[in-house]
Amino acid sequence: MDHPHVTNLQRITLLKVPLDIVPENQIAQIARQFAETPGHKAIVFLTYSKFMKARRDAEFLAHLNRAALVIPVSKSLEYGCHFLKLPDPVRHYPFDFAIKFLGALEEKRRTVYLLGEHHEAIQKIAATMRTSFPGLTLVGRHTGHYNRDKEEPILLAIQKATPTILLVGPGIPGREKWAFRQGATLPVNISLHSEETFQIMAGRKKRPSKAAYRKGTYEFPLSLLNPLRLNRIFSYTWFGLHLLLYRFQKNN
Repeated sequence: MDHPHVTNLQRITLLKVPLDIVPENQIAQIARQFAETPGHKAIVFLTYSKFMKARRDAEFLAHLNRAALVIPVSKSLEYGCHFLKLPDPVRHYPFDFAIKFLGALEEKRRTVYLLGEHHEAIQKIAATMRTSFPGLTLVGRHTGHYNRDKEEPILLAIQKATPTILLVGPGIPGREKWAFRQGATLPVNISLHSEETFQIMAGRKKRPSKAAYRKGTYEFPLSLLNPLRLNRIFSYTWFGLHLLLYRFQKNN
């Protein structure tokens, strides 16, 4: 179906959850369009776990339907689309997408506000931003992991800074939901939540190789180190059964 927010872009639904097909060569154009048009536009990176969350959390699913972009990340979502014979999704690793997006904003001398992480990490991220994107003005930053009574001053600081894009990382209550809940009150054109981008910029996480990401194997070492991740076997079984049921109902 046609995209509700971006012209010449396709949005599909996988088990009622929206996914956007964003070719890599359109990222810069979309960034410029979002920066130039009024209104808050949220960008969400949809992993398998967030997809499953949307299936059971009506509020989160409603947020995704209102999002300006829902970018598929996980290989399992690609498999699901293939199984249901949907258009091929374009997966993007959040860090790579964010870098291309910020690069396009830098060309137009836009502004950014950083929200998330601990003090030392966000200081490092700010320094990295200034070096990597000298044409992108950093108009403010604040750590995450704050008490609830600190949120109002943070929102006021963002309102005064009026950044083009608000980058949101770890330590924010509500995570992806925060940007949707606060977006209507903030004079921000774009919000982008990506814990991976913050962690990689802070040097706390390594970016997976392109080959590992393309094959979907980059999370395997994490699963071996964290046995709880092996519980996904049951989740994937549930996912597969629902795909089978949906395909059967579609064909009958």
